[in-house]
This record gives sequence, C-alpha cells and structure tokens, in this order.
Amino acid sequence: MKKRVLAAMMACAMAAGLLSGCSSEPKNPGDSNEPVTTAAAGTSGESQAGEIASAEESGPKIFHDYMTTDVDTINPHIYTMSVSGDVIARTSLQLYRQYPNMEGTSFEYLPELAEKEPEKADEEGKVWHIKIRENAKWENGDAIDVDDVIYSFKMCLDPIMVNSRASQLASDYITITKASDYSLQGNAGTVAWEDVGIKKADDYTLELQLDAPVTAEDIKSHFNYVWTCLVHEPTYEACMSEDRSTNTYGSTREKYMSCGAFILDQWIAGSQFDMKKNPDFVLGDKIKLDGYNYKIVGDRNTALELYLNGELDAVSLSPESIEQYIDDPSIKKAPATSIQTLTINHGNTNNNGILGNLNFRKALFYAVDRESIAKMTNGIPANYLVASKCLGLDGKTYRDMEESQALLEPNLGYDPAKAKEYYEKALEECGLTSLTLTLQYNETSANNKAASEFLHKSLPEVFGDSFTLELMAGSTSVLNSYIKGWKEGDPNSFELQWRGWNTSTPAPWNGLKVYSSMYSNKNEPYYNDEFDALWEKANYDIEAKLDPAYRMDLTRQMEKIVLDEVAACPVYEAPSYNLISSKIHLVCDEYIPGYGFGYILSTKD
Repeated sequence: MKKRVLAAMMACAMAAGLLSGCSSEPKNPGDSNEPVTTAAAGTSGESQAGEIASAEESGPKIFHDYMTTDVDTINPHIYTMSVSGDVIARTSLQLYRQYPNMEGTSFEYLPELAEKEPEKADEEGKVWHIKIRENAKWENGDAIDVDDVIYSFKMCLDPIMVNSRASQLASDYITITKASDYSLQGNAGTVAWEDVGIKKADDYTLELQLDAPVTAEDIKSHFNYVWTCLVHEPTYEACMSEDRSTNTYGSTREKYMSCGAFILDQWIAGSQFDMKKNPDFVLGDKIKLDGYNYKIVGDRNTALELYLNGELDAVSLSPESIEQYIDDPSIKKAPATSIQTLTINHGNTNNNGILGNLNFRKALFYAVDRESIAKMTNGIPANYLVASKCLGLDGKTYRDMEESQALLEPNLGYDPAKAKEYYEKALEECGLTSLTLTLQYNETSANNKAASEFLHKSLPEVFGDSFTLELMAGSTSVLNSYIKGWKEGDPNSFELQWRGWNTSTPAPWNGLKVYSSMYSNKNEPYYNDEFDALWEKANYDIEAKLDPAYRMDLTRQMEKIVLDEVAACPVYEAPSYNLISSKIHLVCDEYIPGYGFGYILSTKD
C-alpha cells in the first residue's frame, strides 16, 4: 500500500509523445501514442525517393529532421513527449550515452560528461565515484563542474516542485540513498538534502551512495537517460516561481541553456527547432554535421512531400506508402518502438467496476483478432507485453527465446468461444445484463482509427448484442488529460484507450517498470505486490545482475503475471519503414537495436 501511495503522490503528466520517425530511439521509458499514419500523397514514381535532389547543394551540412507533434517542454525534469526528449538529448550533456560500436552493429555506453568509467569506492559496490571532464562548457562559456551536476539532480528531486521524472532519477537501474524519501516528502522537511546519496567528492568528482550493490554497467545505464541531463543554474533559478513550486525552464529558447552536441539556436513555437554544432562539445570529434534541425509538420503525409522536395533528409512512411516505396534502395526498416495496447482503466467504477474484473479483461484479450488488425496496419500481431525489439541472450531477441514463446497463448490469443465464456461470467459477477464501453484513439493515427473501427464491429460479434463499443477520437493532449485524470482523483476519467510504451530495448526487465506500483507515469491503476517484488529482484539483486539467465527468467515471470492479469491488452506492433536521402551517410548500415540509425553522427554530402 505504501508503494501505491508514493506512486500516486508522484503521478504527474503522462509520457505520451509521438516518436519522430527519424530520430535515434528515445532512451526514456515513456508512453507514446502511435505515430501518425495519414495516407501519403501519390507521386509519379519516376524517381527513386533516395535520389531526390536536395535544395541544399552547398553550404553548412544540416540534417533536416521532423516531428509530427510539438514539444511540451525541454525541461528534462518534467518533459513527457518523446520529441521533447530528442531536443533535450541533442542540446544537453549526460554523464554517459549510447554510441555505436566500431563495427556499427550494436551500441556501447561511453563516458560523455563523465571522463571515464565509474569507479567503485567501497567493497560492497554501494559507493561510486564518477570523475567528470574539466573542459565542458555551457553555450555562454561558463565552465561546468560537479556543482552543475548536483544542482541538476537536486532540482529534479525537488520535493516542492514534485517533478514527474524524479522517481526515475531516484530509483531505476540504481537506487540512490534517501533520494525517493527526499523527493516525496512535500514540505514536511523531514529529509534534508544532505541525507541524499548525491555528494561532491571534489570539484570534478561526483560521489553516489546507493541502497544496494550495483555494477559499473548499472551506473552507466542509469545516467544514460534524458532526465539526467544538466540544467543551467542561473537560468533555472530565474525561471523559478516565487513559492518555488513551479519552473518555466525550457519553455522558450530564452529560458534554456545548451551544452550538448548542438546548441539550440532558434525555436519557433509550433514550427521548427534550429540547432548549430557546438564547438565546445566534449566529444566534438564524433559530430560531423554543422547543424541539426527539426520541422514540425502535421502528419507523415506532409513529411513525405517535404522529403520528396528535398526539404527533409529522412522520413518514416505511412502504411499506405510502404508498398509504393518498398523496392526503393534507400528504404530501411526499424523495429516497432512500442506495442499498441488497449489500456484498461482498472479503477473505473462505472458498470459496477467491470473493468476491474479479471474475467472481463480476459474476455477482452481473447476477443481481439490480432492477425486481422495487424494486416490492416502493416503490423505484427502481438499477444505479449515485452516488445519484439527487446534483446535476450545468446544473440537472440527476448521474443525469439523458446522460454519466452512458451508464455504465449495459441492462435495469437484469439479465441471467440473462450472470450464469450469469460464475458458472460463477468456480466454475472458485476450484476449486468448489457455493457457499453468507450474506446479513445488518437485522431491523427490512421492505424488506431482503423483498428478501433474494426473492434467496434468485431467485439459485438464475439460478445453478442448485449455489448456495444463506442469510439471517441481526440488529440494527443486531450487523450493525455484523460489518462492523467485517474491520478488526479477522477477514477472514471476514461475506460479504454490506445497507448504504447517505448521501453528499454537492452533491458526488458527494467522496461517492465511501467506495470509496477512505484512507476509514477503509469497509464492505468494496476498494482500487484508479487510483480513489484520480482521487478525489484531483477533490477537490484546482485545475483540477478551477475546471472543473465536468471535475470531473463525473472523477466518472464513478470511478463506472465501482467499477461495473466491482462494489465493491458496487447494488440499489434508496427515496424517503421524509413526513406533516407542518398546524401546522408550513416555510421551504421542498418538500424541498431536499442540505439537507432545514429543520424546525429552521420555525414552529409
């Protein structure tokens, strides 16, 4: 119960951003609605898309990217949109960051602001030192030292602002001593900042005091996320409200300070972001581009037109465009970033609380014809909750492992007879003779619209005339507000909604945090103590850290619980098909699982 209360206290804005189809995979486990899939405009087909002449024949080498929704903020402590994370990641510093290996076949964690690998400072592995570089600078020339790191983390954990990313900084791959207690205390003042295990060993050395032993890999993984990026203290303080309960840092260009690979040069709200190469970037030899720009466009139809006009350097195709360009030599496939699930509001009290009834949730699971939906979305049917992109052992993905396959229901989970049986049980248990539910979907997602309309017709065919599914289209912001509603005291804020989690590719045991009680950005009020205990063991026990097979077994046990309880109803995954200009030369031949295409490291003719 304590975990549930803490999670509720920390619940803030949902991470529900649209992923830019042309960016490296975001590292934060954030919620993401399906990318826009509006049909692309027809073209003559006389020229290969990868051979379209660029309007930029000479001058600075700028990578022209796009996003299909605007950012919410570029404050790393409170951002919710994946596109926001992309902008922050390109313009700020992290202690460690993923980069491709020499062969371009996988990624490794390299020191970025950190000067070298983390160093264990005790026998147990609960105290660590991180030496940071002495040549890092803010864009205005101010030197960066360990005080900047500590200030950034202190503000993220601030108990008065109650930032949405605080719980992830406090406890993820590592658990920082007293960090959660400090951030969750409100104005009680019972935990002093000096009690938190974030210390200054010297001007350029950070000390971490942890609750449990960890490995160096855990440290690097923990500080690879966007919410660990730096904020500039003078600017941040100038953006603080008088009562220090809110902060406008990252809301405009003037309220932000860059220090990363690129400097945010111009931000035209709702239109574009212009970034120029940072001459003082600590790993400047890795950056060959002169700049990196984002244009905000309405949908992928518009993005494709801009790409064909040479105004964008890469584009993710809508399902309707895939067949037209499937033979183009510049097309590259990337795995789906998330599983599209029917998120179920377990705590909804309407209809005598039937959404909290396990038999009804099982009925919904077995009633979904995933194969038919996957065909109409150019997707992959998913009767699982750990995405197919996630890595397993011995060169296999998690999903390809025989033990993981054994978890799955036959026939992709589709069993109309079993669904009807569970449905009738649920109606009886809840004292109902009929049921009407509303499914919300993103108005800009052609895939979710098509899948919703299919379910509108097919579910009553399975359940019978007593069941009606109503549909409701809405914008991303409106849908987010409904998801947020149950956290703010309205248990009936929504019933069903399409959502998708973009979680950790290399660490599926960590990515399953989205179903844990302690995760502050939860979609649905789902809680399970057994699941929580398994998650903590998989992520924190030294035995699990040192035994990959055991850790993978714990991951399967967690997935089995959330599947058996239908924490959410998985439906499909939609891989992306990307056209990349022939003028762009990537550091890797293909998409690197867990990393992406590495656009910011590319060169351009």
